[in-house]
Amino acid sequence: MKNIVVVTLFLFTSSFFGQELSDKEIIRKAIQFLKVAEKDVLSDKICLKVIPNQKEKVIILIPIISKRYAECGDDPCFDIDNNILIWNKTTKKIETKYTKKAEWTSDAMYLSELNIDTGLYYLNKSTRAFGIRYSYSGSSRVNPFGSNSINLYYLKNNQIIEVLNDFNLNNLNGESNGDCANGSYESSKSVFIINDKLTTKLNDITVKTKLKDYSMDEDCEKEIIKKESTKTSVLKFDEKQHKYVLKQ
Repeated sequence: MKNIVVVTLFLFTSSFFGQELSDKEIIRKAIQFLKVAEKDVLSDKICLKVIPNQKEKVIILIPIISKRYAECGDDPCFDIDNNILIWNKTTKKIETKYTKKAEWTSDAMYLSELNIDTGLYYLNKSTRAFGIRYSYSGSSRVNPFGSNSINLYYLKNNQIIEVLNDFNLNNLNGESNGDCANGSYESSKSVFIINDKLTTKLNDITVKTKLKDYSMDEDCEKEIIKKESTKTSVLKFDEKQHKYVLKQ
């Protein structure tokens, strides 16, 4: 009887300690690791995602307000630090951390969204990058504005290395008097095309961009195209800067 009790207790204990932490618990541990005040954490912008080709590892993005500007009055504006951490589900520990101070600023053009992008960003035979996407929005109907940009990073020797910073993927701006029919708008949308002929060096990334000038109908539902075009450019890795730079 004693042996049965011991075996049962062992199985229960092993099961309990072997359980994976929930997303909420992982985020809590990441914030504790950073040793920051809860009031400075942009909790609605926190995100995390498993690395597809390293499923024991989780990317955690914790945006932290580092400076508030009193002169903004009732419309809050502040600088935001970018904190990326890697959580190991097996060891239940933070493996590495990357921080960039004042990576973003939120003011009249406010930081509306943050996302982790684990797309197929193969930079070479052995390196797969991940992205941090961030969107800005404006609140003006007269001068509408929106943008979406990306940073790219990869893991090497337990370090997070940035190889692309603040690359604009989508952009929208325009002018109107508040009436869609009398407005004029411009937009650009870019996609990355990754070279499938992988080498040992960091490969070029082809960028295809669609440009559009248009207006809207009276109901603000249908676009009236004035001009459309497409352009192709290339992101090349610069060995001196250790970053991808755009070549037209």
